[in-house]
Amino acid sequence: MKNLKISILIKSILSIGLVFPLGSNVFAADAPTHDVPKVPAPTAPQHFSGAGSYLANLAASNTMFVTRLHDRLGETQYTDALTGERKVTSLWMRHVGGHNRFHDRSGQVSTTGNRYVVQLGGDLAQWSSDGLDRYHLGVMTGYANNHSRSHSTKTRYSSTGIVDGYSAGLYGTWYANQVSKAGAYFDSWVLYNWFDNEMNGQLLNSKDYKSKGFTAAIEGGYSFKVGASDHTSYWLQPKAQIVWMDVTADDHREASKTWIKHDTNGNVMTSLGLRAYASGHNAIDDGKNREFEPFIELNWIHNTENHSVLMNSVSTYQNGTKDQAEVKGGIEGKLNNHLTGWANISHQFGSHSYGDTQGMIGVKYSF
Repeated sequence: MKNLKISILIKSILSIGLVFPLGSNVFAADAPTHDVPKVPAPTAPQHFSGAGSYLANLAASNTMFVTRLHDRLGETQYTDALTGERKVTSLWMRHVGGHNRFHDRSGQVSTTGNRYVVQLGGDLAQWSSDGLDRYHLGVMTGYANNHSRSHSTKTRYSSTGIVDGYSAGLYGTWYANQVSKAGAYFDSWVLYNWFDNEMNGQLLNSKDYKSKGFTAAIEGGYSFKVGASDHTSYWLQPKAQIVWMDVTADDHREASKTWIKHDTNGNVMTSLGLRAYASGHNAIDDGKNREFEPFIELNWIHNTENHSVLMNSVSTYQNGTKDQAEVKGGIEGKLNNHLTGWANISHQFGSHSYGDTQGMIGVKYSF
């Protein structure tokens, strides 16, 4: 009997081993897990809405006063009735309104902004080396402001940015043939810019800070006639511009103890474009010294650096500004020997929903 009980016990143990192999953990699902450390999944850093406001302020202070030659318009020559001397003296003004929208590098912060710019300028000296070419040396100054609003999809908070300030500087222009407008031209300018900045965020105190620095540009192009009719000539003008931007903002610490560092890295913006235009007048304007120039212009813009901001250890920058395409159209008009006006609208678009729309009107008086 004793041997029978031992035999039954051995068979029971063997049967259990067949059903639950050795080394298996039958109660693994119920085993306590508090002794096993959990490794948190990596998460992307939160980008606060204030980053968008800082970026909008920095970008606006570097770009609002950037101009091309046609933003100031070509000069008009006339002959002095008393001396017969051909000369040019002029004062010009332009007004700009623009709307900008972009995302930061994380895609968490979206920003929209509206700007207004007014610039004034005029020649200090004009001269010619051969009677056909024309050199111009002038001064210009301006005022600009930009108001932006940023929203973070991560934190659900919003912020606003404000920047307004002034610029002053010099420009120089050379036309190969000022009379016919054919041939090459070269233009350059340099500006010193200074701004007051403000950032207001939800749950944050308003922060005021300064920005200042230089911007400068060189531009060249060549105009050639491709056709003509009774009252109109048709032209193409390939052109290029290089702009150096170095307006930087003061580094500072917010009331929340967040350290803010702005960075432009001395951005260089290059623009390659082609302008097509018609120059002429209607038959009813014969003998009235009126001339109009409708145009369309296409440009490819590249920036070597991104406008960026560092908030403690988190860095972010504008997305979509490295490479942009621009389309621009408008009309310039000589109303008489003294008064010239122009108006145009342009749109720039890049990746990541970047966009910038701008309208401009200008007037120039020659005397």
